[in-house]
Amino acid sequence: MPKQQSKRRRKQYEPGSAYAGDVRPTGVLGFISGAGMIRFIFIGMALALAIGGAATIFGGNLFRSTNHANNFVLPDDNPDATAAPPSEIEVVQYAVPPPFTIDPALSYEATIRTELGDIVVELLANDAPEAVNNFVFLAEDGFYDGLMFHHVASGFSATAGDPACTKATSNSFCLGDGGPGYDLNESAPGEITAGSLGMANGSQFFIALNDSSQFDGFAPFGTVISGLDVAELLVANTEIQGIDIRVQ
Repeated sequence: MPKQQSKRRRKQYEPGSAYAGDVRPTGVLGFISGAGMIRFIFIGMALALAIGGAATIFGGNLFRSTNHANNFVLPDDNPDATAAPPSEIEVVQYAVPPPFTIDPALSYEATIRTELGDIVVELLANDAPEAVNNFVFLAEDGFYDGLMFHHVASGFSATAGDPACTKATSNSFCLGDGGPGYDLNESAPGEITAGSLGMANGSQFFIALNDSSQFDGFAPFGTVISGLDVAELLVANTEIQGIDIRVQ
């Protein structure tokens, strides 16, 4: 019998930060402070300016990732992600892959609901059964609800499915490399053209908006049959309201 699927939550904590106001003069500064109040004030102002300048230069990129699995999935370009990350973020993941439950002989459709409109996708259950089974499970379990398209390259592709990428998180946590907690058996690579859906990292999927050799190596598991114009309007941080699965 297949293993029962269960969710687990991995907690991520916001790294602590130090501020110039928390630094207490000790050692050499303590000795200098006895030379006179004016001298102490000038030294303190110089230190505060130095610390503040270093924080400005290095702080913005301290927790960003520069390693990307796919050269067209670039995680650090969310211009609208201005919300500060909460002190604790719960990321939904799973202990084991889902059991195989779909029937490849049937026809499966997925409706990706966004604030810009619906995108209807024909899932290629016969050609990519493992990927479709995985996508159907995650969609029906509500995994994608509330996640955002964390990377959109206009006229090229739109990517979603990192469980850490919601509107409540900032770029420091939405790195674009997150997955469901398990590895997925990938299907054989196939032709991906405008309107095709491909999958990476076990849960992330992208919608191709153009024909490109950069999609080589990925297996298509779906094709947009309605709403490609909506997909072309997607921008970074567009939220997925839900994904509905229909079986025929």
